[in-house]
Amino acid sequence: MDHNFYKNYFEFEKYHWWFRVRRNIILSLLEKYRISKTSKIFDFGCGSGYTAGYLQGLGYNVAGADFSDEAIGQGRANGVRNLEVINNNDIKHPEGGFNLIMALDVVEHIKDDFEIIKAMERSIGSGGMLIMTVPAYMWLWGVQDDVAHHFRRYTMRSIMRLLDKFPDLTIVKKSYFNTLLFPAIVMVRFVSKWFGLRGRESDFEINNGLLNNIFFRIFNLESKLLKYINFPFGVSVLLVVKKK
Repeated sequence: MDHNFYKNYFEFEKYHWWFRVRRNIILSLLEKYRISKTSKIFDFGCGSGYTAGYLQGLGYNVAGADFSDEAIGQGRANGVRNLEVINNNDIKHPEGGFNLIMALDVVEHIKDDFEIIKAMERSIGSGGMLIMTVPAYMWLWGVQDDVAHHFRRYTMRSIMRLLDKFPDLTIVKKSYFNTLLFPAIVMVRFVSKWFGLRGRESDFEINNGLLNNIFFRIFNLESKLLKYINFPFGVSVLLVVKKK
């Protein structure tokens, strides 16, 4: 990511409607799949570590890693424990060492997505799980993809084709999300492209507390619904995968 973006990333994760709802979605999945607080959880590509720290505060056994010294330094400065800096696909933990790996909007940052899935599969123990989110649809490419140095966005079909290369991984849940706000986001993306508008350095810049709260309330409905249903389209893709 751009260095300027990292300066405020911890605060973005704490307050921005999108991050808040994504955390709630993850919490609902931990509950749905009965991930105990003693399970070894690894937040791979954790950014500044806010989500890892949030789960630690709830009593979960979470470690985190990211490729950025700056991001990890920010997390440590804010009291998040068990954070480390890693290089490329180098998950420095014993084979099968984790009960759950979370890769939340990470894989799109990696040039070789096959190798990163392979590294995560190796690090998940038998019967363990992977929760993965990625941005959806290349035609939705926007300023945030540029700022975050994404290589790609996915469709459900393309991410499933990637996972099909790993016979020991079974998909137990597949859904799009950020569906309720999808029409508004599509409109903003296309208007920005058509008129060449670039008024923000990041999609996470939102200075209006009222709008932040409105978007949170709308999007947060999905955190309750995703325990029971799957959405056929959305701004992002969610997969829950189990290792044999």
